[in-house]
Amino acid sequence: MRHRRAGVVVLALAVVAGAATACGTDDNSARLSAGRAPSVPVPGATDQATLSGAGATFPATLVQEWIKQYRVLAPGVTLNYQPIGSGAGIQQLTSKTVDFAGSDVPLKESEVAATGGPGAVVQVPWTAGGVAVEYNLPGLPGLRLAPEALAGIFAGKVTRWNDAAIKADNPSVALPASGIQVVHRSDGSGTTQVFTDYLRAAAPAVWAFPTGKDWPADAAGTGAKGSDGVTAAVKQSVGAIGYAEPSFPKQAELGVVAVRNEAGRFVGPEARAVSAALATATVNPEGTLKLNFTPKDPEAYPISSTSYLMFYRSAPDAARDLALRHFATWALTAGQAFAEGLDYAPLPTSVEASALGAVKL
Repeated sequence: MRHRRAGVVVLALAVVAGAATACGTDDNSARLSAGRAPSVPVPGATDQATLSGAGATFPATLVQEWIKQYRVLAPGVTLNYQPIGSGAGIQQLTSKTVDFAGSDVPLKESEVAATGGPGAVVQVPWTAGGVAVEYNLPGLPGLRLAPEALAGIFAGKVTRWNDAAIKADNPSVALPASGIQVVHRSDGSGTTQVFTDYLRAAAPAVWAFPTGKDWPADAAGTGAKGSDGVTAAVKQSVGAIGYAEPSFPKQAELGVVAVRNEAGRFVGPEARAVSAALATATVNPEGTLKLNFTPKDPEAYPISSTSYLMFYRSAPDAARDLALRHFATWALTAGQAFAEGLDYAPLPTSVEASALGAVKL
C-alpha cells in the first residue's frame, strides 16, 4: 500500500476496474503468485449494470483486484468501491446511497434496526485476514509481544520500548529506551473493533476500555484516518506502533509483530495462521461469524477476522441486484484464488458455503 502523508489522512478512493488507485500498487500482478484469472465464462457475463459500494479499508486491495479481474469476465458491469471505513460505509448503506457496503464487523442491533430490521440486509463474509501490529524500530525486525504487553502499550501503561513487559519476550534484542508512540484509527473502523475485541478477550486484566469501531477516548495514542493514514504516521515516526491490514506495513517496509497465541507460540498474520484461527469460529444463523480470539491451535494468529459484504435483500433495481449477486458469487468462489497473493486468507470452506447460500437469488 502506498502511503501519502502522516497524521490524519483523508481516504476517498474510488476503486474502478482497470484504473490505478492509491489503495495499492498500480499493478498487483507481481504479488499474485497464489492467484490467477479464471478464463471460464461466469453467470454474470452478459449483465449490464453500474454498481457503487463503500466501506472498510481492510479488504480494499483485494476488492480492487476482484473488480479489475471481473471487468474482463463481465464487461457490461462497472464496479466502484470507496474504502472510507466500516462505519461510514454502513452509514451510506443505511441512507441507500450505495448498492453495497464493506464492513469488518457485522451490523450492530441499532444498525440492523436502521436498515429495516432483521433480515433486511444480507451480510456475508467475503474475505479474511489478520490485523497486523506494525511498528517502526529500524534494525529491530522480529519483535515479539505477549497479549498483556500489547494491551499495555495500547492502553498507555507500557510507554517505553525497553519496558520489562517487552524485554521478557525479546531477551536478546537491544531495545531502545525511547518512548512508544501509539497510532490508532481516528475514524469509525471495523479494524478497530476487531483489534479492541482481541485486546479485551486476550488481556482482560490490562485492557479495561470498551470495544467498538471508535477508539476509546481515554486510551493512548494519536488518531489517523484510514489504514493508510495509520501506516503513514507510523512510518514517519521512529518508535511508533499501530495496527492495519498486513499489506500496509509490508508495502511501507515496517516491522510486523509476532503475537503470542494461547499455545504460547509467537505467530504473524500469514494466511495459513489466519485460516487456522478462523477454523475455530462459529457460523451464526444469519451467516455472520462469532470469532474466537483465543484459539488454542499453535499455528493460529489470534487477531484474525473476516470482512463482510452487505447489501439489501430486496433491491428496487432487478438488473443491478442480479449483477451484484453474480459478482458476489464469483468473489466467493474463483475470486478467493487471489486472496493469499495479496496478504489475505481464503475463506474456510464452511464459511464460504454459508455465504454462497445467502447471496443466491
